[in-house]
Amino acid sequence: MFRCLKYQLLIFIIVFAIGSLRSQLIYDTLQLNELEIISSQYDLNSTTKTTTIDSIARKELNLSDIGELLSAYTPVFVKSYGKGSLSTVSFRGTGASHTKVLWEGFNINSPMLGQTDFSLLPGVFFDKVELLYGGSSLSESSGALGGIISLTSNGTHQRNNPIAFEQTVGSYNTYLTSLGINLGKSKLYSGTRIFRQSSSNNFQYNNNAILPYGKKMMQTNADFINFGFTHQLSYQLNDKQSLTLITWNQWNNRDIPTIMTNVEKGGNQTELQDDFFSKNILKWEVNNVNTKLELVGAYFYDNLVYYLRTSDSLDATISQINSRNTIDSYSLAGNITNELKNGLIIKSGIKVCHERVNSSNYLDTKQRSLLNAFVSVKKRLTSNVIAEALIRSEISDIATIPIIPMIGINYKPLSGHDLHLRLVLSRNQNTPSLNDLYWYPGGNENLLPEISTDSEFGLDYVFSINKKNIISLAGSIYASSVKNWIIWLPGDYRYWSPDNIANVYARGVELSLKTNGKIGSISYNLFTEYAYTRSTNNSADAKNDGTSDIQLLYVPIHSVVGYLNINLKEYYATWSISYTDARNTSYNSDDNYSFRLPGYTLNNMSLGKSFKIKKSKLDLRFKVNNIFNIDYQAVLWRAMPGRNYELSLSFSM
Repeated sequence: MFRCLKYQLLIFIIVFAIGSLRSQLIYDTLQLNELEIISSQYDLNSTTKTTTIDSIARKELNLSDIGELLSAYTPVFVKSYGKGSLSTVSFRGTGASHTKVLWEGFNINSPMLGQTDFSLLPGVFFDKVELLYGGSSLSESSGALGGIISLTSNGTHQRNNPIAFEQTVGSYNTYLTSLGINLGKSKLYSGTRIFRQSSSNNFQYNNNAILPYGKKMMQTNADFINFGFTHQLSYQLNDKQSLTLITWNQWNNRDIPTIMTNVEKGGNQTELQDDFFSKNILKWEVNNVNTKLELVGAYFYDNLVYYLRTSDSLDATISQINSRNTIDSYSLAGNITNELKNGLIIKSGIKVCHERVNSSNYLDTKQRSLLNAFVSVKKRLTSNVIAEALIRSEISDIATIPIIPMIGINYKPLSGHDLHLRLVLSRNQNTPSLNDLYWYPGGNENLLPEISTDSEFGLDYVFSINKKNIISLAGSIYASSVKNWIIWLPGDYRYWSPDNIANVYARGVELSLKTNGKIGSISYNLFTEYAYTRSTNNSADAKNDGTSDIQLLYVPIHSVVGYLNINLKEYYATWSISYTDARNTSYNSDDNYSFRLPGYTLNNMSLGKSFKIKKSKLDLRFKVNNIFNIDYQAVLWRAMPGRNYELSLSFSM
């Protein structure tokens, strides 16, 4: 019945939109020629490090989830449990709960876990994917000790395409479909995107957790179906005011495969997870010459069911978990930006949020209210110096954070060159998640917020080889000290409990190079980034047990990403490469334990051709993932696919 309702909804949206399209396509749609803009990935006038994922990279993984996009094109570590399974992201040696994910400016991390599952974020739903590192995150939110992933669904890049359709067929019975319908008349705009992804996910892998070592096995009970849609309705009230409603609704159903060590242990295991969420935003904007005012209300609803059952040969239940969780979140935010004379920009904002969680894992319904406010001032002091200062404060039921400051300076030492030096000093604070506080059994209501002190020095340099070719270089050195780091540890009563016992020192270097332009009739984009990350626990307990020099679990010391895109008329080709260094999975280096996962390098390649048919565009692309059939694990004992293929067809008009 659930699947029938989904398809009925899909058919209704298509029929309604196409019916409306027939009356508006000829009269109200302006067809524009495609324009390619070549520019730096970095804002040279920024005092902090903020990057936006290249549009070419997003197009390459348009029907993949955001976790796969970040893994392929950024140095952040994506901890993936396999295709269609849990995927989390961590910045600069911090944890997954220290990465905040914002959609249209609102935090979509689970109040329970304090994390986001990136496998449930379809790339096709977002027009802009932006990364805010370290102190730059304070411009949007508190608590992002590592950084922020900011997602925007404003529909601007599709408004010139009334219909955009894409279909991908891949290995392991994988099917991905997206449909975009964009309508506009006078002051009214309507944009709808529909997405469906399904896969049997039954690839072959080498099981190195059982004897005989490396036995070839087929992954089972790993199929998944994700279906969802977003809709944006915007109305221009007058020349200065607009009203926008955005809704994002998604259903996710997945079976969870048994880990490698347990596949032959029996137990007839059934493990699955069903999710439904609805995220809704109503926004009113006023844009004057030097002032922008924004009032936004949001309502988020999440319903998650996790089920696990094991049984004997007679189908008698051995163990069973049936976890049911519902989350309601209400938010109201106001922001104002003033651009005054002499290059002075003042921003201020306030956000109120109330969260309510009803979970079978809590003793009763839990609620939390948060109030967050900030003021920032940015000023061009001289022709080559820009300074920025920000103060943020947060009040919640758990703790009051009076002042979270950030100071940044951008200095341009050479007037004839686009060389900019950045220095950022900041402090941040992250409150415990509801699971940390109230999980039964094991929650600890006496937990303190995690506190970080951060510093960063960076440079950005952009120069032109000639009028058609640009090179961008960037580098950052950072250090972060986090006190009261929360860790879950086994207790005396056979269950785990969290405590503020770790003091983590994270430091590292990030280097990147990007060049793009044209050589004759060939246009190209080349990007590569390297990250060195050292993250250790310097607490007294760690020093006493000899683990203070060991890299934190699942934090690679070295990581490299890169891609090359080449276009020749209507033909194009892309090669991407990503290297993830070895990761510790235990602090016990004894040979009897699996202490480290080896590093791995993945290569992906795609070839495509675009066709223009009158005012329509057709695009055919063939892609090979994991070209060299690397056998690897991102998470211990979780199988990952070898070489696999995708064939995509997209159509727009």
